[in-house]
Amino acid sequence: MGTHATAHLPTLGFIGLGNLGNPMASSAQAAGYRLLVHSLDRNEAEHLVAAGACWANTVAEVASQSEVLITVLPGPEQVRQIMIGAAGALEHMRPGSTFIDMSTSSVEVAREVMAEAQQRGVAVMDAPVSFLAQAPIGASRSSASLQIFVGGSKELYERHLPLFRALGGMPDQIYHAGPNGNGYAIKVLLNLLWFVYATGTSEVLAMASRLGLDLRMLQQALCASPTQSNFLQYDVNSVLERGDYDDGFTLDLVCKDIQLGVALGTGAGIDPEVARLVEQIHLRALQQHGPKSGEMSVVKLYEAAAGTEFRCPTP
Repeated sequence: MGTHATAHLPTLGFIGLGNLGNPMASSAQAAGYRLLVHSLDRNEAEHLVAAGACWANTVAEVASQSEVLITVLPGPEQVRQIMIGAAGALEHMRPGSTFIDMSTSSVEVAREVMAEAQQRGVAVMDAPVSFLAQAPIGASRSSASLQIFVGGSKELYERHLPLFRALGGMPDQIYHAGPNGNGYAIKVLLNLLWFVYATGTSEVLAMASRLGLDLRMLQQALCASPTQSNFLQYDVNSVLERGDYDDGFTLDLVCKDIQLGVALGTGAGIDPEVARLVEQIHLRALQQHGPKSGEMSVVKLYEAAAGTEFRCPTP
C-alpha cells in the first residue's frame, strides 16, 4: 500500500477476528486502511498480516497505536475485560482517538466504557452489525455485506461514515440509531426476533412433518404469504438441504444474546414473555446438544419431537 493512497485514512486497530471481525477487517484493508490486529488465535490474522497488516502481541500495543480502535468480541463480559479491565485498552488509547465496539453487547457496558473514556478524551460509539443473509448462512458470511447500527453522537456518526462503508456497511443499511447504547439495543432486538422466528418455524415444521405435508411446498406457500421471513426463505435452507445447523455461530452465544434481550425488555418495563419461553427452549437445546453446537440447534429439538429430520431436495 502506498502512503499516497492512505495518508488521509486513520490507522485502525482491530481486536477480535472471528466470523464477524475477519470479513470487516479484510474489507477495510482492501479499502486502503492501515491495520493493527490482535486476536486470541493468531492464525485468524495470518492472511491480513500477509496483505500488510501489523500483528500486535498485546491489547495495549493495538490501543496505543490506533487512531480508531474496533472491537468485535463475543459479548459484554469480553468487552468489559478488554476495554476497562486491569490491563484495559482505554488506559492506553490516545486522547482524541475513537473506540468503536461492533460486538453484540449491553447498554450497561456501554455506560461503563463511556464513563472511563470521557475521562481519557476518547470518543466512543457502539456499532454492532448484522450480515445481510439473503442466501444460506454460510454463503452470506463469505464477504462483508452488512447492516450497521450506530449508537453515538451525530457528529461522530457522520465523521466515520466512510469507515463504516469501508468495513462492508451497505450504503442504505448504515443507521444512526441515536445516543450511545442504542446500536446495541437494535442488534439485541434483531437477534431476539430471529431466534423467535427459528423457534416458531421449527414448531411449524414439526407439525407439518407429522401431518405428512411436503416441507418444500409448505415453505414456498408460507414465503408467498404474510408469514414470510428471512429465516423461512433463506436461513432454514441450510438445515433442509444439508443438515447444517450453522456452527459458525454457537448455541452458547445464542443463549447469551437471548438473555441480553430478556434483560433489555425487563429494564424497559416490558415483561418479555415470548422471549423467556424462547430462552427456555434454547437452554434445553443447549443441555441436549452442547454449547458449541450450531445456532439452529433448536431445530433438532423439534426434529426429535417429530421423529424425523427436516430434509427436502434443493428446489
